[in-house]
Amino acid sequence: MSPASRRLTLLIMVFLAPIGISYAADESGIVKGWLQKMIKAEHSASYRGSFVYRHQNEMVAMNIVRAKGDHGMMEYLSSQNGAPGEVIRNPHYVQCLIPDSDTPLRSDNAQATHKAEKSLHDRIDEIGHYYQLTLAEVSRIAGRASQKLVITPLDQYRYGYRMWIDQQSGILLKSEHLAVNGEVLEQMIYSNIEVFGETIPVDVRLMLDQLSERTMPDKARLKPPPSNSHGTQNWAVKFIPAGFELASYRRSTNPPQSPAEHIVFSDGLAAVSIFIEKQAENGAFNGVSQRGAMNAYFAGNDDYQVVVMGEVPLATLELIGESVHHTAVNSH
Repeated sequence: MSPASRRLTLLIMVFLAPIGISYAADESGIVKGWLQKMIKAEHSASYRGSFVYRHQNEMVAMNIVRAKGDHGMMEYLSSQNGAPGEVIRNPHYVQCLIPDSDTPLRSDNAQATHKAEKSLHDRIDEIGHYYQLTLAEVSRIAGRASQKLVITPLDQYRYGYRMWIDQQSGILLKSEHLAVNGEVLEQMIYSNIEVFGETIPVDVRLMLDQLSERTMPDKARLKPPPSNSHGTQNWAVKFIPAGFELASYRRSTNPPQSPAEHIVFSDGLAAVSIFIEKQAENGAFNGVSQRGAMNAYFAGNDDYQVVVMGEVPLATLELIGESVHHTAVNSH
């Protein structure tokens, strides 16, 4: 390299260095901005496409149609390989046709959806305390320019994430859950996607209207159920990792002789659910279950069955589950 070339190289490095330092210092804020864009897309983006979900040696191909209509966001997913299955979801209702079952599962979706969407939005400024937020390269997913984010946990109690967010729409086009050792536990990636603007194609609107009529509950079901979130909490959790806060608590008294309690903690990205109910006649089930990034811990506690589930390491669930205990009855 000639002296002139070396001087030119040094000059370029000098001028670029401040840019790199400034960029890195504000990287966390940029990542949070991308996460905000993704949250906004969850509320407003309409599209159809195909994606693949993979964990371990299992791979499921899905089609998705999603559009905002008169009754809010409507979503339809259908499996394209293996046994047929479908999920129909709107703000009020979720209906799942499980493979090898003729009876669809139905549930009220309003409260659960609201809490799930609300969690990251409300905690986005805090996640930097528990995760390292890194802005990575731009790449193409499903033919669209996508910004890659790397979210690395700062302790052993949670998983890491890699996310690829569509630069234009904010839709999450690819995601990976990462174990502490960096292993990819599960992955979702779009193979194709058509993002709609203000105008929804006629065939999409007609299809979703028909699905809405199939799943829309009657007026009686649309009435909010009697609130039990301020009932008596009979259980407490001694151990919960830093950053996880109580997101919801519900106590069901239906049937009255067998109340069940559901406690949810979240750090904004990951959630842990604790279910407590009376043991079955044949006793409690003790053990663990792992499926991709979703883990579950089962244990008996006195005459109760405790189940702790979440997309966090199994060791985290075991620590939480072992700390669940009866508490004094207090009225909220």
